[in-house]
Parts: sequence; structure tokens; C-alpha cells
Amino acid sequence: MRNILYNNKCFIKWVPFLFVIISGVIFLMISQAPCKTVDRIVAIVNEEIITLTELDDAVNSFLKKTIDVVQMKGGHGALDQIKREILNRIIDEKLIEYEIKRLGIMVSQRDLDDTVEKILKENSMSKQYFIDRLKTKGISLDRYKDQMKREMEKARFINHEIKAKITLNEDELKKYYTENTDSFQDVKEVKVQHILLSFPSDADDARIKGVYEDAVELLIKINNGEDFGKLAKEYSHESSADSGGVMGWFKRGEITPFLEKIVFDLEVGEVSDVIKSSLGYHIIKLMDRKEEGIKPFEEVKGEIQSIVYSQKVEKELIEKLKEMRKRSFVKIKL
Repeated sequence: MRNILYNNKCFIKWVPFLFVIISGVIFLMISQAPCKTVDRIVAIVNEEIITLTELDDAVNSFLKKTIDVVQMKGGHGALDQIKREILNRIIDEKLIEYEIKRLGIMVSQRDLDDTVEKILKENSMSKQYFIDRLKTKGISLDRYKDQMKREMEKARFINHEIKAKITLNEDELKKYYTENTDSFQDVKEVKVQHILLSFPSDADDARIKGVYEDAVELLIKINNGEDFGKLAKEYSHESSADSGGVMGWFKRGEITPFLEKIVFDLEVGEVSDVIKSSLGYHIIKLMDRKEEGIKPFEEVKGEIQSIVYSQKVEKELIEKLKEMRKRSFVKIKL
């Protein structure tokens, strides 16, 4: 539930992180690339080909999504590096798709329908409203379900082939704790900035959704570099609006419980996602914090388990992909 504010730095420094972000985007795009009679082949993966059009579509999508996050430096060298990395990501997705078919991993229509119903329920949306929202993004419900099917199949593949084989022990967790104590500082006080977009207690669904959409638009502006304080003065319905949303310092127990965990887990300069309460929708930025000692191991054990587990999953997936490449036919012609 975090959206990190990025500063413009050297593009190359951000490349590895950004490739991770867009791997999911590439996965969705490879099934949507237009089929052309004449097109240059840039790679062959088993019985499938990857065309230059397919690669260019993925690269263009990446550049559009990151134009406000990074500053392009390095000219053609940087662009060539992007192309090579994205091509490798597409190859990885093709290999995973091939393995999913080989293992007979399937997602039924009922599974898809149940997942859509769960999404609607969790977001208090009607099916028609959901369809209309998809249309504004140029996506039909059938295409959305097809994309979701691919994502669910990939998740089941990772669960079956990677996660089911991973174990953790106490020594690993304690080793991570010892080597990363700076990450477990106990925060004594936090200084926050706050934007609240409120709605009446008797507001209907349409009004509530409208306020939510306004909050999302504000969050996008903030993440694109617009000044939080200026936006708070202009749009916030909270009493701190005149001071740019600055609410001062708070200790634990002085903030509403459901907000406290979010606020105290933020890094300095980080902005929360849009948060809903009975008052409306909140956006919070952590301006500063005062720390007090290191949290004991038992208190952060669960957090460490999640971190170490995720690292192991990532490492094992990389090894699995290497293994899959060795026993597959992969030829790059870029």
C-alpha cells in the first residue's frame, strides 16, 4: 500500500528496479501484440516466435509508463539495454507459458467468475460500473478475464514449482535481523502531512466513487512530482489544509489505530496509497520521524519471514528460468 516518490536520477541506476516493475506489463502485452504477415523475428522460443513489433510495443509501453519517473540519459546505448532486457523478460514469460501448458496448469471459467465477483465485492462496485471503467481504458471484460487467467495460471505455476519447495529456519531469520538492524528501528514520533477528501455520511455509491476517483487523481499528481502541500491547500477538506496539510508530530497511540500502522511503517518522504475511512479518503505523507532503539527480534519476526521468503522465491524463480532455458530451444536474433 505504498507509492514511493522518486527523484530524477541517472537513468541507468533505475533500470534494474524498473524492469521488475514492468515484467507484469510485458506478460499482459505478449498476448495482445498484433499479428502481421511480414515482420522481423527477434527471437524463437521453442515453437513460438517473438517479432520486432511485439518487442517494440513492449518497449514503447515501458517508456510511456516511466516517462515521469526517470530521465533518459545514455542515448541509444540505454535504449539498446532496455530492449535487450525487455526481450529477455518476454522470453522468460514465453518459457513460463510453455511450462504451464506442459504441466497442465489450468484456471477454470468458474475460477475467473469467482475472482471477478470478489473484486466487485471488495471494491463495492456493480458489474456494469466495472465494465464501464474497463472500457475507459480500452479493455473489454473478456480481454480482462483473459489477462487475469494468464496471471492466475502464472501464480499457480509459481506456487507449485517454487513456493511449495521453499522452507525457512530460525537461523536464517536471525541472520537477516542481525545484518539489517537499521531496518528495524523503533519509531518514537512521526511528522505527517495529510490530505482528506471527505464525503457526507449519507453519500450514495456514485458520490463515494467520485470522491475516490478524485483522490486517485491527486495521488497520481503527487507521485508525478507535484507539491503535496500545494495540493493539500487547494483540495483537502481537513483543518490542516491552510498549513499545506502539515499536522505536526505524533506518538504511537495519538493517531487513529487504522492509520497508525500505515503512518509508522512509511519511510521519510514516502506517500501512502489512498486510504478509506468513515470520514472520506486520506492521503498521508511522512515528513520526518524520530527513532528510539531497535525493535526486538520476536516483534519483527513475521516481517522478516515475509522478506526472506520473498527473496527466496525470487532467487528460486531465477534458477528455475535458467533451468528452463537450458532444456528449451531459445535463439535470439536481435
